[in-house]
Amino acid sequence: MKTTLLIKKVFLRNTFILITVCVIAITLFKNSVGTVTFTNIPYGATQESGHKGTLEESSRQGVDDDITTRYSHVENVVQQRLQKVRDFCVQNIKVNIWENLKPTGQVWSSMNHDIHYCLTPKIGCTYWKQVMRFIAGDYNTNLNISKPGDIDRNYVHYGNLKYIRHVGLESAMARGEMSKGRSFMFTREPYGRLWSAYIDKFLLPDFWRSDAHAVVNQIRLNATDEQRLCANDVTFTEFLQYIVASFPRNLNEHWQPVYKICDPCLVAYDVIGKQETFANDSNYIMQKVGLGNLIPMSGSKSSRAIEEITMLVKYNFDLERAIHKGCFDKEDVAKRLWKAFQYNGYIHRSIDIPFKSMHSDNFTQHPTEVFVKHALWTLQYQHDQTFDISNQKRNMMLEAYRSVPVELVKSIQEVYKFDFELFGYDKNSLDEV
Repeated sequence: MKTTLLIKKVFLRNTFILITVCVIAITLFKNSVGTVTFTNIPYGATQESGHKGTLEESSRQGVDDDITTRYSHVENVVQQRLQKVRDFCVQNIKVNIWENLKPTGQVWSSMNHDIHYCLTPKIGCTYWKQVMRFIAGDYNTNLNISKPGDIDRNYVHYGNLKYIRHVGLESAMARGEMSKGRSFMFTREPYGRLWSAYIDKFLLPDFWRSDAHAVVNQIRLNATDEQRLCANDVTFTEFLQYIVASFPRNLNEHWQPVYKICDPCLVAYDVIGKQETFANDSNYIMQKVGLGNLIPMSGSKSSRAIEEITMLVKYNFDLERAIHKGCFDKEDVAKRLWKAFQYNGYIHRSIDIPFKSMHSDNFTQHPTEVFVKHALWTLQYQHDQTFDISNQKRNMMLEAYRSVPVELVKSIQEVYKFDFELFGYDKNSLDEV
């Protein structure tokens, strides 16, 4: 209550700011599907270390304003990364798992540009699909599309492909396409990728209609009928147990080990980017293929927060129609969204969701618009009060892993062993817990 009153006082003193924030929210929501506008920096793609193994890579991100110097630095980092992968592959190519590995990855190719992208979900995949569609002109030209970010998330994933070639990696390799032009992929620290997948797919309702049922049925032996019907209460530990129990069978692409998706020992990628240095790596790729004008060299963290909050709130409340009746409660989903934005480092963990004010604004009838309005108010309040939120995302992830049994963490390390080794991630980075 005290925090809510403080927020209200701040905004009474900042009428112009309040009006501006509301206009942003209203504008975003009155646009039809396919015209939501946001910057070209991908959702959640801050330049974060995320683990010990990338601190050196991250330390110079955005420090040098000279584009040539920055490009040269990123190129050196990328080349060192590629050399590490090559060295590992030479040493391990005779191991049975590599000899028999059949990559599960999907490749999007813009044949006019000779660019080939191996998709890696939960690692900026939506963003790079937007870029690929944009450069190929593979979108609804009746819409006002002036940059990759203008292409709607749902259309990006589910719209028909006309000019983009979409094939399995094995098929692309068989046709020799991956050896032509430029090819690239992205990777991410396994711990962060799994935590992100859990938040997006299980804490939030996206997978309550699919994989969550498999987790409950396979892991929760004494599940009730209601739990099996709704599957809306999967814990992080249960999610990790499900992965360990399912491996080595192919896992869902959102948590399949990256080496099994894009197999960098089979494909000589020109660039292997990392989530932890996503913006600079993405800029480098676009410069390398001669399309650097599509992506700005910097992006406002506050604008990225507004974009992700707006997109995710709309997407998740819209899922009510797809979830089994009685399993989706608007107030419960609102609490989960608020917690997700705290986990992702957008809303300070000390600020509770202002349900009383939200219900006064008719939350029940207009959950999306009301939630977004109050979330954006909170962002502005945090800015005015100079809240320190810089380390919250990492700290809250470490706290989540603290509840996971040590033996289960060791099993996860084994499942993602080659992702740690191939891409230079420290499997002991959770020791700071």
